Amino acid sequence: MFNSKKRRHQLSPEHQNSLRLSDLKPGETGRIQEIGGSEQFRLRLIEMGLTKDAEICVDKYAPLRDPMELIVRGYHLSIRGQDAQKIAVERIS
Repeated sequence: MFNSKKRRHQLSPEHQNSLRLSDLKPGETGRIQEIGGSEQFRLRLIEMGLTKDAEICVDKYAPLRDPMELIVRGYHLSIRGQDAQKIAVERIS
């Protein structure tokens, strides 16, 4: 039977205390380690090119740090700050 409860994917224990995409400053680049959140959320980000090991550069923040503009795979993408907190990254520059 269909289960209407949505399962939430939490970050794995090894990435619980990792640097988050929202922690990067403009001009810094990171490599995506893991994406948390619901299955629907993760699939939406994958469709936009945010996949594991993708390099992502923070271009700029809006005045109140939300949304943030990123450069990934050669194009600009804006995401909300609360969504960026669900993405574990490794700083590479």
